[in-house]
Amino acid sequence: MPVLIVDDHPGFRAAAAAVVGSCPGFTVAGELATGEQAADRIGSTGAALVLMDVNMPGIGGAEATRRIRDSHPQVVIVLLSDHGAGDLAALAAGCGAHACLPKQGFGRDELLRAWAGARPGRPRPRQRS
Repeated sequence: MPVLIVDDHPGFRAAAAAVVGSCPGFTVAGELATGEQAADRIGSTGAALVLMDVNMPGIGGAEATRRIRDSHPQVVIVLLSDHGAGDLAALAAGCGAHACLPKQGFGRDELLRAWAGARPGRPRPRQRS
């Protein structure tokens, strides 16, 4: 399972890559620092799953997710936030992500649960406001 990691903090990208590497069958397809890069390069990465930071300079994770979902609806996107749990489910649903998880405590089990719950191959409809 090729996974693209998108986060503006190199330390978190490295930690997420270690989590991905600990999951059998998962590989890191690439690491990017901005939402713009993710939206522009998603097709060339071969990623089936994107781990996307919510808060990044530029368009941010929610808008990058919208753009990726419009051009590559089969890609599973999991948003990651360093803010409190709050209304992460609403944020994910609003932009078409399959899940939104807190970065604190993100690990192998959370990644595997998010992937299992995403129903790969079935695009999630984005809520329109």
